[in-house]
Amino acid sequence: MMSIVLVGFMGVGKTTIGELLSEKCNKSLVDIDSYIVNTMKLSIPEIFDKYGEQYFRDLETKALLEWIDKDVIISTGGGIVESTSTKRILNKTRHVFWLKCDIEVVFKRIQQDNNRPNANGKSLKELKALYSKRELSYNEIAFKQIDADRPIEVVANEIIESL
Repeated sequence: MMSIVLVGFMGVGKTTIGELLSEKCNKSLVDIDSYIVNTMKLSIPEIFDKYGEQYFRDLETKALLEWIDKDVIISTGGGIVESTSTKRILNKTRHVFWLKCDIEVVFKRIQQDNNRPNANGKSLKELKALYSKRELSYNEIAFKQIDADRPIEVVANEIIESL
């Protein structure tokens, strides 16, 4: 029994690839952001506005702890590496896959998405700075780096072959 954890910057396709992996591996998908939204009955921007980013990061840690030892696919939020406690948990987890994608591609994907409080209204330059800051952490915790700038079928198959 093992979890497969997908990490990476917002907009790289963690949830989409997680859904395909879920089908192919016959495992449930736990999308940490959706799990928090369903539990709190608030959107992520509402949680940020009402309680602050740190509160949201604490919810991420709790959710990760709840699911990490189960036989599931876990799709994390892009900021999962902002917290020392989640990085510590992920460091001890064997199958953490870093989905990496060109920042310009990501920028185009998330430009119109108001459900991303850390990207909302940010320029490409600002997003690049956030990406650079998180990149080291993704690299630190990843079992394997996967090029997510390819068809999702190819990406999912590469993950499965790595297990």
